[in-house]
Amino acid sequence: MLKILDGKCKMDRDEKLVMSLLYDQVKALPGELLGPEIRELIAEARQERDEAMKLHIYEKRVLAETMISRPMMKGFKAMIREQGLFDALNGETNHG
Repeated sequence: MLKILDGKCKMDRDEKLVMSLLYDQVKALPGELLGPEIRELIAEARQERDEAMKLHIYEKRVLAETMISRPMMKGFKAMIREQGLFDALNGETNHG
């Protein structure tokens, strides 16, 4: 969500929507690396995202990326694809 909100995410619009909907489903679950202050920041940024907020989100994202490895993030996105969450965007069926 941080990368989507700071405008640096390279996914297409529909994939961003899916990821945002997925985030909405899991945001209340406890996080292992990022605390509730990040969820509060995300909620605030989703309401109002001026340039100052985008910069603040960017800084928090860069910090988060030091805690969550790139392979872990790529693996998560691959799992999302394997589970078929993006398939509805392309008219495909769920892979299971």
